[in-house]
Amino acid sequence: MRCLLDKVTARRTVEGLLKLAEDRDLNEAELFALDLFQRARISDSTLFIVPPTARVLRRIEELPRYGAVIRLFRARAEVLWPARYFTRWARRLREFDFTPEDAAVLALATFGTDEGGTLLGTHSVATLDQPMIQNWATRQADILERLTAMQQDIPSPYHEAALPEVKRPEFITL
Repeated sequence: MRCLLDKVTARRTVEGLLKLAEDRDLNEAELFALDLFQRARISDSTLFIVPPTARVLRRIEELPRYGAVIRLFRARAEVLWPARYFTRWARRLREFDFTPEDAAVLALATFGTDEGGTLLGTHSVATLDQPMIQNWATRQADILERLTAMQQDIPSPYHEAALPEVKRPEFITL
């Protein structure tokens, strides 16, 4: 299973790891994010992060307080890179009233790949963004219809892209 963490879920995971290392209390979002992080490790699932999150993590990894925690996180979460048709799909998702950032995350989960280009998309998106989850659930039939229409004119393997599940971390099945 492959799961894309949006930037907030990735941040909550890193914050949770830092709080654990510093023996501080975790909030609910951090607990759920860490639970997903742990379940992914146990189930041998792959977690991915968006490129902007990877850039931020690289910048703060040099800070002594964060280095070890970020290296642990990055050892278990790969970057998902835009593949062909990512931009087109993100633009089409915007027509379903997703913010530009949400559309990019969802498009990456559909038309994203690893560094070696060996996979296409993820099975799920873990987010704490309730409006995005609700919009995805409400408009999913229309979104699928739009993707199916787009797939008629694109080559393999892109015509096999699938829509991910979009859920809170605690509801992601790995």
